[in-house]
Amino acid sequence: MIAPTIDSLLSAALGYFFGSIPLSFIIVKVFLDGLDIRTVGSKNVGGRNVIRSFKYKGKSNNVAYTMGLIVAIFDILKGYFAMWLSQYLSYNFGNKDPWSICFAGIFAILGHNWPIWLLSHGGRGVATTLGNLMFFNPIFFLIWLATFFLLSFPLMYSAIVYITSFIVMGVILYFWPWYVSPMVAELKNDPNLGFISMIMLFGITLVVLSRQKSNFMKIKNGEAKRMKLWKIFQGKADEALK
Repeated sequence: MIAPTIDSLLSAALGYFFGSIPLSFIIVKVFLDGLDIRTVGSKNVGGRNVIRSFKYKGKSNNVAYTMGLIVAIFDILKGYFAMWLSQYLSYNFGNKDPWSICFAGIFAILGHNWPIWLLSHGGRGVATTLGNLMFFNPIFFLIWLATFFLLSFPLMYSAIVYITSFIVMGVILYFWPWYVSPMVAELKNDPNLGFISMIMLFGITLVVLSRQKSNFMKIKNGEAKRMKLWKIFQGKADEALK
């Protein structure tokens, strides 16, 4: 097993920087007359709370969901480019350390969840984790989406489904590391890729788990609402992910 090098530390710093860019906080501040997203809804600095913030200010559903989608895409790209740039720098100017992608991925989530610029909690890290998956191959995003949808029926609560689906993806990446995009072609033949990928996903799962405490308390107290994902196909997205 290859031991992590200085590249891993640099990748951690790079990942944290990318992850900590609080676009949702900025968008709400700029477009909603200085509103602090941390005072609305779930008080999280994430895409779903952007939607709640715009609705709180009386904006239409179209505007709210468009802004939420923009933030979600940006948060996905943070996770993707943190890993891609870390791998690029390591393999072109460093020690060719495959652990760099692991550290970049985990610290991108840490930066998103605890951005130093806000000195507080950020988002929950789900979108940025999806960016990590897409770094390996966009098909992993589709696999996660299908896994999330299927698990939502027996598990029903979003917090539990998020955690379980990422653990499942960690196992898939361990046994399927060779199916990667051209972006990670240099890693394709590394015998440690599957193990490193699994460690990254399991590490990220723990980070995401740490931000789901309030949701688990609601489940425990019988206050949590069950997901009804089929309502998305009925044009009732508001009711689907509550």
